Amino acid sequence: MSSRLWPILASVFGVATLGVFVAFGQLPEAAAVYEPQEVGLAVGAFQRSTTLADLAVVFGDPANSAIVAAMDAINTLDLYAFIPAYTLFLIAAAFMLGAGKSPQLMWAAIAAGVLGAGADAVETFQQLRLTADYQNAAAHLPLIAPAHWVKYFGLGACAALFGALCFTGARKRWIIGVLAMLTLPLVAAAFAGLIEARVFTGALGAFWTALLVVALIEAVRGRGAPA
Repeated sequence: MSSRLWPILASVFGVATLGVFVAFGQLPEAAAVYEPQEVGLAVGAFQRSTTLADLAVVFGDPANSAIVAAMDAINTLDLYAFIPAYTLFLIAAAFMLGAGKSPQLMWAAIAAGVLGAGADAVETFQQLRLTADYQNAAAHLPLIAPAHWVKYFGLGACAALFGALCFTGARKRWIIGVLAMLTLPLVAAAFAGLIEARVFTGALGAFWTALLVVALIEAVRGRGAPA
């Protein structure tokens, strides 16, 4: 059981993360104003808003109450379900890949993931404060975009460290390692305005999906079993 504990935990929290992600688009408040494929774009635009004009693009001017309700529902689910689920997923996956093998890389990956998740919590909490006090939105806005970028740089660094775990372990995982290494450079490129943000979020999603697949496989057969 000991060899399968971390893969099992990673699988449980990974599936929970995936389930909450799918649930964002199914929330009644979100479904009332967005198509499922529009939710991520709208949320991302809110997260990167730095001016009242940016907020007007997201919510309308004056703010549309249905959109405010949708963002509140999404961010509440994000803060209390998605962030805890993916944080525990990354921690369990780091132990799955690095425990007893590369402890320094493992703990560095965990630290970077916790940093990203902590910034995500700050960002999301601040978004909820803004929508609850929209008439004073300018007072709540300054923390949101910086926390957003700290979140993704933290998660990108976490992914890069996972890639290092995949490349340096006795059992090499080339595909997931390459996917992991893509995220941080893409975050930097988006921050510099060279690419759209959805490129790096897509890369991060691909890495997390591959990580979940590995966890599920390891949970079924046990670490160290023949490939």
